[in-house]
Formats: sequence, structure tokens, C-alpha cells
Amino acid sequence: MGQDKGMIRSFSDIDRIASEGGPKKLAVLAPEDEEFMNAIKQCTLKGMVEPVLIGNRERMERVADAVEFDIGSIVTIFEEDRQTIANRGTALCFSGDVDIACKGQIPTAYVYRSIIRENARAGGSRTISVISLWEIPALNRLIALTDTGVNIRPDGAAKVQIVRSAVSFFHLFGYPKPRIAALTGKRGIDGSLASCRDVTALREQAAAGGLGACEILEESSFSEIFLGKRGSFFSFDDALLERLPDILLIPHLDTGNILVKLDFFLNVIRRSLVMTVKGPVIIPSRSDLCDRIMGELALGVVAAERIQGGMPDDG
Repeated sequence: MGQDKGMIRSFSDIDRIASEGGPKKLAVLAPEDEEFMNAIKQCTLKGMVEPVLIGNRERMERVADAVEFDIGSIVTIFEEDRQTIANRGTALCFSGDVDIACKGQIPTAYVYRSIIRENARAGGSRTISVISLWEIPALNRLIALTDTGVNIRPDGAAKVQIVRSAVSFFHLFGYPKPRIAALTGKRGIDGSLASCRDVTALREQAAAGGLGACEILEESSFSEIFLGKRGSFFSFDDALLERLPDILLIPHLDTGNILVKLDFFLNVIRRSLVMTVKGPVIIPSRSDLCDRIMGELALGVVAAERIQGGMPDDG
């Protein structure tokens, strides 16, 4: 596949664009440990973000001192209750007062609850999803897995919303017609699996234009997608490489949660975000270190920049 103008194929592309694009306003929900606060410091110094810090006053000031980050001139909102912190930061994103929200040391469930409510109020779907990007250096490409964080066992209607979100995201990143492989098993004891039937319905919707410009591939298993005809991992001729999917649709959360964490064992790098109708929300793990948090923030900065340049209308 030739590289279209504006197409993003690597995290180095994302890091470069985030540093060049000017600061985005960022609500940070409970940056109350040194790794999170240091990531905010470094991204601020690079000119990527203008932070608004929301959380416990004593903890935020203590970790800011520890990483030598002067937050005296930065907007701070002091809150104790975890749900209130999530609500205030998410509301700032949906009101347009900030461009991005980012979870810090706060349970993810509080943030998802706030996003779902605000997204529905703004006229979007109540089905939100996590888009996790793998960078595969050997192939010079990004592949998304979704949903990897929210929907336990999405039905066909939820999968439509998950696909639309991922397609819209890839349009923003310069992919005019992203390819999607909907992962499923081949058969069940009592006939075809529900996930197989969902793939058929999705393919029909895609053909009718109901998912935005995209293509649902015939391949639906990891072996078909990644082993190729030669039966060895990433053993492809050029034609097969060109047919690799841009998006892997996950049938349920167990599968997604297991697959996405294979980055600990494979030569891939992962960054994730949630796309809302108003902008990106970054959901780092509370155990993430500074460099990974900075990478996810860069992803959010570029997504926000491209949204402001015109969000694709995907129906």
C-alpha cells in the first residue's frame, strides 16, 4: 500500500507531529505519583501540552516537588473523591475547555463511567471502546486491536459502534479505507458462533456504507491473518503483506485483554486511547512508567490536532 499524504505509520511519526503541532490543553485526572507527574512535566517542556491538574492537593504537590516540576503557575483543581475527579476532567474535555483528558492514579471504571455519560449527553453512542495500537517495527506499520478495555461481550449493535470509532480514528490518521479483520472462531457445537454471524452482518453493513469507508476482510482467524500460506509467523510475500488488516475487531473482552498484553512478549509496542465525540481520552495503566505515558499522551495530542483539523463524517 502506498503511503498517502498525512498517513501515520509509526509511533516516531506520532512523536514528531506531537512535538511540532503546538500545545494541547490536557486535563489530568489524579497525577498523584512520580511517573505520571514526570510524564506531564516532560510533555509540558516539549511544548506538547498545557496541563490542568485535578486531584488530591497534598499528593500532587508532593510528587511535583519530587520530580522538580513547578506547578505554581499551572491550573490546579483540588478534589478528593475519585468519581468527582473523573467527572470534572471528562466534563472539561466535552465542554471544549481542554482538548484531551488523561487518567492518572484513578481506577479506570470511574473514567469510563464519566465518558459514557458525557458521550451520550453530547449525542454520541453509549458504546465506548479502547483502541490499542501495536507498532510492528519489522513491518513499518500500525495495527489496532479494539475493543480491549470496556465491552465484556459486545453484541452486533455494539460491534458496529466499535468499528465506526476505529474507522473514524484511522481516517484521521490518513487511512482512506482501513482494512478490518473481525476475529472469530470457525464453528460451535450447535452451529456457527454468534461472532461468525456478527462478521457476516458487519460485512453487509460495510458494503452498504454503514461503517464509513472501510473493508471487512475474509480472513477472521489469527492463523489466516498472520501465518500466511507458508505457515510461519510473518512469512509473507509482498502481496500478502499489503493485505494485512489495519484493525483487528476483538469478539469479547477476555480475548482483547489477553491479546493486547502480548506486547510484553512480542516485538511490538503498544499505545491506547478512547475516542469520544469530543476528543481523545488517554487511559494509561496505573503501573505505567514515564516513557509509556508520554507516548500515549503524544498519541492523544496528534488525535486532538487532527480532530480540530476536521473530524471525518462516518455516518
